[in-house]
Amino acid sequence: MKKKYLLWSALITVLIVILGSSFVGCTQKGIKPLTDDEKAAMIEIALNHPEVSKWLETADKYTTEVGWAAIGWSDGKATGWSRLDYEEIADGNLPSDITYPGETVTIHPRVNIRVGEPVRMFIYVAFDRETKEVVDVQLAPGR
Repeated sequence: MKKKYLLWSALITVLIVILGSSFVGCTQKGIKPLTDDEKAAMIEIALNHPEVSKWLETADKYTTEVGWAAIGWSDGKATGWSRLDYEEIADGNLPSDITYPGETVTIHPRVNIRVGEPVRMFIYVAFDRETKEVVDVQLAPGR
């Protein structure tokens, strides 16, 4: 009798896990991680962008890093940026503890470029993931 009870308990637990994970997969819209090829292509495009290349001409050193940009939109105009480290949404979901700018938010891959040693300029290049086109470039002086 105990064996039958344990078997049914195990079967029900497995069904709950399977159905639960299927349900979660259908309801959550996650962000697919970038492939190494996508990262490499975006870094190359960012380094060749005119706004970036003119800064690279002035420096002996630079570093790159891939991340995400949450761009807020209101009435069809960009209202702000939130920069996210790549690992912050490695599970495919946006962190819930961040307030995103604007009525709607779009998530874009981003390349962060640090120009100079010490850093003279931070350059953030956001991309349309599908077309690999630059959607925004932001410059921030080093400190």
